[in-house]
Amino acid sequence: MSEHGRHLLALTDRLNGTESHDQAADLVNQILDPVDGILERLADFFEAAGEKAKDSDADDGFDLAHDFEEAAVDIRRLNQDLHLAADRMRALTTPPPEPAPPARATYPANTALPMPPTPADTPGRHR
Repeated sequence: MSEHGRHLLALTDRLNGTESHDQAADLVNQILDPVDGILERLADFFEAAGEKAKDSDADDGFDLAHDFEEAAVDIRRLNQDLHLAADRMRALTTPPPEPAPPARATYPANTALPMPPTPADTPGRHR
């Protein structure tokens, strides 16, 4: 396996081992970043391969160049279609649960609540 193939395989293994969607989104972004992502660099590679094929005097050079150029366009289209994928992956993160409200004392339905004493009920007080 080539060094680049090993790099992509390692990236896939890291993605499989992530514990959160945020971590996964960071790895997805390495592939899909519109400026420096792997797909953008791959499209650049196919464009360069197309230019190299055009330099050939062979009859198939023009057709091969066209195939490479189409591949570059397809890869860029794919990258554009997935341009929000990292953000969408990050949005899958489950928000932490909200804290439960403080517990309140509850009384059975037919139980009277104790009433505070009134001044007439206070011992030692005369009217």
